[in-house]
Amino acid sequence: MGKIKLHHVYHTGANILYFLHVLDALGEEVELTKEGLYDFSLNGIPEGTDVLTYQTFPDQYNKKFNKNLVEKTDKIFKSFEGLKILVCSHDCGDIDSFERFPDSKTLPRVKCFPTKWFIDNYNVILLSTVSSFEKIYEDKLDRETIISCNFGEKQDNFYHHMIREKVTDYLDDSFLNFVEYGWVKGKENYVKSLRKVRIVIGAPGWGRYNGSYSGALRAGALLFAHRSLNDIQFLPHDKLIDGEDYVSYDLFNFRIKLQRLLDSPKEIDRIRKNGRRKWKKGFDINKSAKQFLNYLKGEVK
Repeated sequence: MGKIKLHHVYHTGANILYFLHVLDALGEEVELTKEGLYDFSLNGIPEGTDVLTYQTFPDQYNKKFNKNLVEKTDKIFKSFEGLKILVCSHDCGDIDSFERFPDSKTLPRVKCFPTKWFIDNYNVILLSTVSSFEKIYEDKLDRETIISCNFGEKQDNFYHHMIREKVTDYLDDSFLNFVEYGWVKGKENYVKSLRKVRIVIGAPGWGRYNGSYSGALRAGALLFAHRSLNDIQFLPHDKLIDGEDYVSYDLFNFRIKLQRLLDSPKEIDRIRKNGRRKWKKGFDINKSAKQFLNYLKGEVK
């Protein structure tokens, strides 16, 4: 058998870089081409294609979803007779970006941070995750900031929940002498700033996480995250364990669990270091590439 010819069709959006890096790491056994949705609507499927991976804007109810364009590309995708794979990058791990397809539950799928329910009900063949860098920061700086909370400049009711607003109220009421607010421009600059932080407060956005989750783990700060993180497989190759790799909270126990951590600096150090080690194991592009290549070899005859 010759090279596997894989054509990837993509749309811009969050959570796509990890899978793109996986494709680039597949090696010489795969002949890879990539094309945006608009060009795909004009050019169709390249001759000799064995595998077609397909990603559209993940939320078909959002105004960014180009319905007219996607109707054209969906039709081309459905007409392909080779191995078809959906790529779902929705922020929420139990939402189907392709519910418009009658066979969406059975088609092979790459899925970002799915819930257990999603894995049980859909044909997930590869896990993906946040579009983050791989660099890990070891402990070389004093952790002068006890608590960091950076939710960004969002208006109240921006998300479909009030968790961030409530968390900020709790911090202002009970922990104001320990917490540092303030926005750091640039994702990597933000992560670097967390090298001086002991505890990072994380809260959900549109999905069950936000950018501070990966930042805290990579920088070796303790991630104090809403319990909704327990619902998803955040990392492709290992499971974050509550109380070992991070600490969860809800709006009933936020104050008492955060105070317990502040009273136990050794526990903070233990958990934050575990979290960084877990990121190293769980975020592995080359391991994902090997897993995906093995799947392709088994399916493409």
